[in-house]
Parts: sequence; C-alpha cells; structure tokens
Amino acid sequence: MSNNKASDTRPVEEKQDGEQNSKTKRAKAAFGLHLDLLMDSMEETRFRKKHMELVETLADESHFTSGEVDGLLLIYYKMSKENIHTRIKDGMVTKEQFRDFLHSALDMTDDSLMDRIFLSLDRMPGKTITMETYIHALSLFLRGTLEEKINHCFNVYDSMGDGVIARDSMFYLLRNSLVSLSGEDDAEESVKDMIEVITKKLDIDRDGKISFADYKQTVLKNPMLLEVFGQCLPDRKSIYTFSATFSPNTSLKM
Repeated sequence: MSNNKASDTRPVEEKQDGEQNSKTKRAKAAFGLHLDLLMDSMEETRFRKKHMELVETLADESHFTSGEVDGLLLIYYKMSKENIHTRIKDGMVTKEQFRDFLHSALDMTDDSLMDRIFLSLDRMPGKTITMETYIHALSLFLRGTLEEKINHCFNVYDSMGDGVIARDSMFYLLRNSLVSLSGEDDAEESVKDMIEVITKKLDIDRDGKISFADYKQTVLKNPMLLEVFGQCLPDRKSIYTFSATFSPNTSLKM
C-alpha cells in the first residue's frame, strides 16, 4: 500500500533550524500584534503632538530620521502601557521589557552577556530606561558605525571596567558559549586553545592582555573579529527585518 505523503529527508539540523526560524517569526508577529492592540489612533495622535520636540532632538542625536524616531517612540510608548497597573513610573519601559524586546525583535538571545550589554548602554541605576536611552541603543544596534560598535563591544567584554580584557575575562566569556555547544568536560581545554589563538591576533603589544587600542586596531583591520567574545549586537537579517517595520527605506550599515 503506497503512502502519498512525501517524507521529509532533510538533515535533522536543517529541520531544527527551520522549526526555530518559524518559532521566531511567530514570536515576532505575536509581539507586534500585542503592541498594536494597546493603543488607538486618537491616543497615538496625542502622543505624537506631546513629543514633537523630543523627536527632532533625538533625530539629531541618532542615525534615524525624525519619522523613524517617531515610529520607534510609539513602540516604546506601547510597551510602557503594559505597566499601567504596576508601580513602575508612568510612561517608562523597564529594562526587563527592553530585554524581552531585544530578544523578540532582534534575536539577541545570549543571556550570559545581556547584563553587560545593558551596562554598556545605560549606566544609570534603576529598573527603567528612558526614551533617550532606548533610541540611542537602537541607533547603535541598527545603524551604528563600526567605531560605535567597537566602543560598545569592548565595554561589554571589559567586565572589570579597567580598560583591558585579561585572560580570566576571556576565559569566562568564551567558556559560557562553548559549554552550551560541547558540554562541561570539553569546554575548558577548548577555551584555553581559543584564548591562545585570539591573543595572538588581538594582543598587538604582546603584554598578555587586550587593551582597547589593541582591540580597536585589530577590528578596524578585520571587522569579522568585532564580536569575537560573544554576541553584543543583532545580526544583519534581524536588523533588516525589524527595520522594515518602522522605516520605508530600510538600509543596513556595518
């Protein structure tokens, strides 16, 4: 008896990637729909009038046009409306909400680095982020220059805040990613080998540490090494997909 259903002969990894992409697309669609339901057209108009001056200021300070800033601030405001029945200050988005936003909208899923990423973006204490910080962060993520991204990534990797990435910091950064890929037993030796290779490439003055000058000089010559210690920025596909939701003229910059 013949079976009319065609069997799926794709490799397991390909099937899993496809399933993950479908889940990501569904999550993004649900996220956008959820935000759209939080605001009516009259409220949207009032919000735009209230923040006209801020929109122009942030357009001057970022890589966005005033129309793009306007669209991004509407997303911020819709997220803030979820806090209407909480103790969060009216009109503010929490850092936890912004983390969820980066996960859903820009596929930034490396939780081991997310706290450091937030510290690089906003050194102010507290549970919320301002509209200004939100726009500046997205300007970096979506349209940032290579130099802006170099400064951001180094700040994330410089866990001690002393201007260098020492070997113990390298070990911590690389070990987190390798444990998830190869398991606890194999990770430590693999990390030690990777540190030797990376140090030879980045430690220009051969002092056993990677200074900001070392890192910047190396990445300017080879931008592929920008995120050598872990994901600090969204990938190009996620940037393009999200940019299309608020900008009619989506452009990618590296």
